[in-house]
Amino acid sequence: MPLTERDDGWRRLIDAAELTRFVTEALRAAGARQSDAEVTAEVLVAADLGGVESHGVARLRRYVEGLRNGDINPHAVPETVSERGSVCVLDAHNGLGQPALREAVDIAVSRAQQFGTSTVMVRRSNHMGIAGWFAERAARAGMLALVSTNAVPQVAPMGTNEPMFGTNPLCYAVPTTTSTLCFDGATSTVSRGKLEQLDRLGEPMLKGWALGPDGQNTTDIPETVQGLIHRKGYALLPLGGGDKNYGGHKGSAMSLLVELLCGPLAGAQWSRHTYQNGEGGLGHFVFCLNLGALGDADTIRARVDELAQEVRAGAPTDNHAPVRIPGERRHRVTDMRREGGIPVLQSVVTDLDEIAAFVGISRVSALTYDA
Repeated sequence: MPLTERDDGWRRLIDAAELTRFVTEALRAAGARQSDAEVTAEVLVAADLGGVESHGVARLRRYVEGLRNGDINPHAVPETVSERGSVCVLDAHNGLGQPALREAVDIAVSRAQQFGTSTVMVRRSNHMGIAGWFAERAARAGMLALVSTNAVPQVAPMGTNEPMFGTNPLCYAVPTTTSTLCFDGATSTVSRGKLEQLDRLGEPMLKGWALGPDGQNTTDIPETVQGLIHRKGYALLPLGGGDKNYGGHKGSAMSLLVELLCGPLAGAQWSRHTYQNGEGGLGHFVFCLNLGALGDADTIRARVDELAQEVRAGAPTDNHAPVRIPGERRHRVTDMRREGGIPVLQSVVTDLDEIAAFVGISRVSALTYDA
């Protein structure tokens, strides 16, 4: 077998092109335009390719159902509602988040090429998948890019057990001479998607990740996930947890920054008020810095490589785990899975089969089984 990845769950190897075909057809059948379906499929499959399965095709059902029942507007076209120089605000009109944020990134790149820097915000949007796909899109155009989004309230700021913030990822990417350096991570200790993935794999969650309605630590994944979905008083903890001695105040402040950028400043809802009145109401934020505005872009890329090499050369704390730069593992896994197929959990394949029957398309075709 070309893949050596293993876990306790049965998986089916699916070619990336076939999985992309399936997701695109499912979204089209649910009412999305062809171009919107294609970019949404590309972002979802990119997550699975890179091993970020919590944000991959396991989330397809929420898009299909949202399009079918009217919670997501299948006809939405992002509209510029405010602009001044290098700053722009888009209204996504409650459409799919992926095409809206891609449009924002492309505008940000264009304006940074003109002005040196740019800021583009999106309001009235929906879930947009992995932020890294969008930041790397800008980085490939010669930008240092920052991308973030808010989300449904799941995270309790330090000092309270009440969920007020989303998991609120912060993502940055910068080009190197050969690839991109990219970090994409939630400002919570763990995301709900990660808990759902652990549950599918039969693996435990750790103490200090989430609180129950009584304000005490919980390690019951199904109860926590359902409690978060139905807003029954469960809450995830910010980076550093709920104790300032471990930096919980820092994670809480970073999450608040995302709420500011993607909520009030963008003219969007902040997390406690998202998904009200029949629409998502999420906000996204994109900032681009054109490396060419700082000097010779090739020289800057080479210096980024030099810094990265110094970090990699640091003495490892574990001789069996070399020091890595953000994004390296995801790029390596992506290359491997493009060649050998994406190992999709059988439980996720079953869900995809149900979606196929629901929207009336052919099921996804697997290459083989991987135990």
